[in-house]
Amino acid sequence: MALSLASSLWLVFILVASVSSSIAWPATTAEKTTTTPTTTTKPPTTSIMTDWRWTSSPSTGQDLTGRMFSIMSGSVITFRGFPRYQDTRAFTVCLRIISELQPSTALFTMTMSNSPTLTVRTSPYGQDQMTVEVGQASKILNTVAEVPSFGKLSPWTSLCVTWDSATGMTQLWKDGKMSVRKGMWRGQSFYGPPVMTLSGFEGQVTDIHMWDKALPLASLRSYNQGWGYPAGNLLSWREASYTSQGYAVLEDAYSSQGELGEKDHTGKRQRRRHWKKHGKLGNVVQEGPESGQGCLGL
Repeated sequence: MALSLASSLWLVFILVASVSSSIAWPATTAEKTTTTPTTTTKPPTTSIMTDWRWTSSPSTGQDLTGRMFSIMSGSVITFRGFPRYQDTRAFTVCLRIISELQPSTALFTMTMSNSPTLTVRTSPYGQDQMTVEVGQASKILNTVAEVPSFGKLSPWTSLCVTWDSATGMTQLWKDGKMSVRKGMWRGQSFYGPPVMTLSGFEGQVTDIHMWDKALPLASLRSYNQGWGYPAGNLLSWREASYTSQGYAVLEDAYSSQGELGEKDHTGKRQRRRHWKKHGKLGNVVQEGPESGQGCLGL
């Protein structure tokens, strides 16, 4: 009887404990806890451009006369031009490079208001041939015609591209050679400040300029020979605002040694040498006896 009573009490205890555990009793103030959600903080993801810092505003850019960038593979340099509040219906882009010019390599790209404006890339078929893209049009341009008295600023290779919306005529200039004129993107225009990007290019670059017109032959010769030329009015090496990423070094440019030039007043042929600033307009001219001939206007 005693054993039966004990067993009954034990069963009652187990039953009460089971019921109690199934009841959700309200927590006391002391028992209440506040749970703070756990968040994982990730480093902000930013584009390359937002990671960069412009060296200065375009209106007060850095004067890079007599300087060059040495750009290693995988590096990117971007140059920003002056503010532009009207349509650009013609342009000339010039620069000097020292590069091995590997096939199918984009030398540079130019955009205006983030729209593709100009891309120049080497051709897989030869060094005297390049692919030029203006807007949404693309042509292969061969430098086939020799231009008398153009000369060459060794060790630099001077490259220029001209385009005019009215006719669509586009032309490539490489040292003393020019391509035939081909029609591209006729009747179109671009808006906004130009932005030039060099990526995939390996070598040296200097004297980048952009004008808002297709320069005539005499002015292109002036740039090519380094005899004197006003700075570009859309993008200028004399007021450069730029960013860089990767292995790129800004250093003194090589002094250019030109081929024998035209005869001076004494009848001697003069060699072209390095550049210096000249006059209030900031034109750049060659030092040496030939500098007395003055600056060529554009």
